[in-house]
Amino acid sequence: MAILEAKGVVKHFPITGGVLGREVARVHAVNGVDMVVDEGECVGLVGESGCGKSTLGKVLVRLLEPTDGTICFDGVDISKMSYAELRPLKQRMQIIFQDPYGSLNPRMTVERVLTEALEFHRAVPREKVSGRIDELIEMVGLRPEVRRKYPHEFSGGQRQRIGIARALSVNPKFILADEPVSALDVSIQAQLLNLLQDLRQKLSLTYLFISHDLKVVQHFCDRVEIMYLGFIVERLRCDDLDAEVRHPYSKALLGSIPIDDPRDRADRQVLEGDVPSPIDLPSGCPFHTRCPLAEERCEKENPALVQIGKGHQVACHAVEEGRG
Repeated sequence: MAILEAKGVVKHFPITGGVLGREVARVHAVNGVDMVVDEGECVGLVGESGCGKSTLGKVLVRLLEPTDGTICFDGVDISKMSYAELRPLKQRMQIIFQDPYGSLNPRMTVERVLTEALEFHRAVPREKVSGRIDELIEMVGLRPEVRRKYPHEFSGGQRQRIGIARALSVNPKFILADEPVSALDVSIQAQLLNLLQDLRQKLSLTYLFISHDLKVVQHFCDRVEIMYLGFIVERLRCDDLDAEVRHPYSKALLGSIPIDDPRDRADRQVLEGDVPSPIDLPSGCPFHTRCPLAEERCEKENPALVQIGKGHQVACHAVEEGRG
């Protein structure tokens, strides 16, 4: 059963200029995305910096307003809800932010950070707040004495654990994890990924996990959606990633993963050039300006996502025509 379903989601940011502040252009951050996340699932959303993945995530949980499209959470259309209407649902959808340094108020102790979340959503009776804080601190692997400390007294990994505790404080069903480990050392990343995996099993959580690292997603997620310039270009199961990935952009992302043996470089595709400006999108396929398989058709027609296997969809003319 789908806990989150998005259809035709668009997010454009107007650029204003001149004395009157009129709109002169738009940043086309997200361009007609469809997505389904089933209850209990962990879906990865992957792409280069600037491809729109964090913007899409924030639109899906209504931290940003969609320009167009519909978003259903737990069977309820939330895309046009007012803040007051949305507030009861916010308790069931939470976010873990990328920056463990900037996402916590430096003037608040851990106790105050967690108390604020619990009281705002009225998640537990007032007399049970203190006990719930102890439970959350233990749940994320911290010691009880941290509750009276401030964010500057912790390492990056510990701060992210506090951010996870805050997200869990209101008993959510769905968590948007926006690159939650990218700012941390590799050894700390592994610890936090294991923590998130344990919490998923223990609390029956559903994750949308945003990352630029396909290797992390392959290890952590059930399915992956690969995004380029505001479009989903491929989706498939993580079990099939190494053998089944077909889109040229997906292959390049996979080829960019560091390898154990430097002599093992067969069939590794290198991605050249930069992502085009989202202000002035290329015509046709958004990837054709960097694609080694691009032909004239690619410059004119934007390919639709087509089914090429069970749970596997690709938006690529070359794959449709048997060239990729």
